[in-house]
Amino acid sequence: MAYFVGRNLTPNFPEEETRMSTTHKDLEIADVNLKNMTHMDLSHFVISLADSIDASPQWQAEGCIPKPVPDAAELREVGNKHLAITKAAEGGDRYKTAERDALRPATELAPTIFLQWAQIRAARENDHVIVTGLGVAPKIQTPKSSTPTVTMTAPQNPQAKQGKTGCALISTGKVSKARIYWVGICEGDPSSEESWKLQGPFDHCRNIELTGLEPGKLYYFRVKCFGAGNESPWSAIISLRVI
Repeated sequence: MAYFVGRNLTPNFPEEETRMSTTHKDLEIADVNLKNMTHMDLSHFVISLADSIDASPQWQAEGCIPKPVPDAAELREVGNKHLAITKAAEGGDRYKTAERDALRPATELAPTIFLQWAQIRAARENDHVIVTGLGVAPKIQTPKSSTPTVTMTAPQNPQAKQGKTGCALISTGKVSKARIYWVGICEGDPSSEESWKLQGPFDHCRNIELTGLEPGKLYYFRVKCFGAGNESPWSAIISLRVI
């Protein structure tokens, strides 16, 4: 949300004070740049976000999405509306193109409001899965220039084994300097990045428990880690048919 202040009402703060950021580091969890998305990608992102809300256990409690924060149904409606007008504009109709462009700010605003609320919940409840369980990529903190960058290697020897019903246990070798691990999970085409969702963070790399999976379905998994201001590449992809 932006606040606009008239020129004659701007407080005369010292220069150093005016540089102060109002965003706390604990509210910088998600790394989503809607401005750089194509119209089509934006539409699908909003629809996928709605689907992830419906599928996430952290978002099923009554009252966890207060008004005026858009819920899954509203986000899906916004995404589908933008998708429809984007397809209509593909034929080169300048009126449809203008309509699509005029609609975009509202399409960007809806998921932005929801994700800001999700980050507030994650910080207050000390549970980053509230955000990352939606399949949103985590924000990587940029190291200070004086801090040497450490190259993170991909986790090696990923393994998946059966846990209890609807559960998979994922393990990899430990990566030096890694502080947290994230698991990518896919129940569709593993060659399509849009099919992957993110689970985490986890502070360990052995027997990472993933629950809520559908028995009898084939899942694909991969692991990456973060540490020393850097992230690793993904591990090799492994698969498991969950019991």
